[in-house]
Amino acid sequence: MASRQKAKENFPKFINIRQWLNFLKRNLIALFVISASTLKRLLRTISNHQNSFLVLLLLLFFTILTFAAIVPGKHTFEGNIISQEMSFIYNGQESKLFLQDIRGIKELENEGKQTLTFTGNFKSETWPELNQLDLLKIQMKDSESRWILAPANLQATSEINLDELRLQPNTKVAGLSYDFYRNQLAFSLQSNSKLNLKSNQNTTLDLYLGEQPIKVIVEGYELLDLKLPNQPDKQTPLEFIVNPNNKKLNLEIAQNTNIYITLTKPPKSESEEWFREKIETKDVKFLDLDRNGKDARDDLKISTIVEGKIRMVGQEQDIKQNQFLMGENPDTPLNIELIRHLQIVPKKGIEARFSGKTKEIKIGLDQDFPVSQIQGSWLDGVLPRDAIIALFSFGAATVANLLSWLFSNASKSASKP
Repeated sequence: MASRQKAKENFPKFINIRQWLNFLKRNLIALFVISASTLKRLLRTISNHQNSFLVLLLLLFFTILTFAAIVPGKHTFEGNIISQEMSFIYNGQESKLFLQDIRGIKELENEGKQTLTFTGNFKSETWPELNQLDLLKIQMKDSESRWILAPANLQATSEINLDELRLQPNTKVAGLSYDFYRNQLAFSLQSNSKLNLKSNQNTTLDLYLGEQPIKVIVEGYELLDLKLPNQPDKQTPLEFIVNPNNKKLNLEIAQNTNIYITLTKPPKSESEEWFREKIETKDVKFLDLDRNGKDARDDLKISTIVEGKIRMVGQEQDIKQNQFLMGENPDTPLNIELIRHLQIVPKKGIEARFSGKTKEIKIGLDQDFPVSQIQGSWLDGVLPRDAIIALFSFGAATVANLLSWLFSNASKSASKP
């Protein structure tokens, strides 16, 4: 009895489902009949007006072509710029050799937190206790700490060399410049501490000290594992001469640091070998920041560009002194993805040859009012610019003729009884 009662209750639901299926079937058949009828009428109309249909197709094609020739597209650019100062962030995935084989260093100065370890024979007039040591470990406490290496005998030929400096990913090289009056290469390294903690890697600096005694000056230091009764005030610079047993000094730069390399002679052709080629980059800038104002809002951006050229989609623009080089937005730098080559250009600055991708390049003395630009359309990535100009001219003339024919044919059709 229970099963019969349940069947009676479900029977109305079954009838409703069946009615819904029949309704859907009737509507689908009607929709198919209407679609077939509409398609037949469309095909009949096209067959009766083949010329008009072809004209409309041509108009659609040339309209799409026009938009493709106007809508900006992202393209590869290349350029070379000589600047007095530049900065960039190393955007590679692995450790990258940046500097190498800088020979004949007259003085090497480093500012920042660092640990120095010297082994050898020590000599100090202000701190005679050092004369008994064969190892000295010094902790540079903060960003204002400073140490200087130089040959003890300034008349002798310097044997201090920078063998290599390697950058870790996401390290920023800022204020890269060369002072031709002092013969000094200067830059600062700003590491991403969070990234370094995860990878357990730091930017490394390898020096060769040579066979001659080295003069060392340190400021803002703390002596590790060393207690002497005549230890001077920590604020007093510590000077000593060391004849190192280990001729190589390997340093790990864990945090922000400034490096100044003063040479005995001005750079010549060998400076081309200082910088390693093909450095993956981001946020490349040829700028200096004037912070003479009392408020951060008074800071002024100053272009450090001396001269240069840049090319994209067959177009080339000269970059004059003190002009800014910008990307799609005035507040964002040009998207330089690879510095292919760096070198010192005597009496001018540092030359950078680079490449990247962007939609637009802007140039001008004022970042808000660029006077020239290079922009490529989507079609520039498919056809040469000469072919685009010819095709665009042909398309414009053809569209005008087709529209004239179309309106003329429509008026004739309307005048017929």
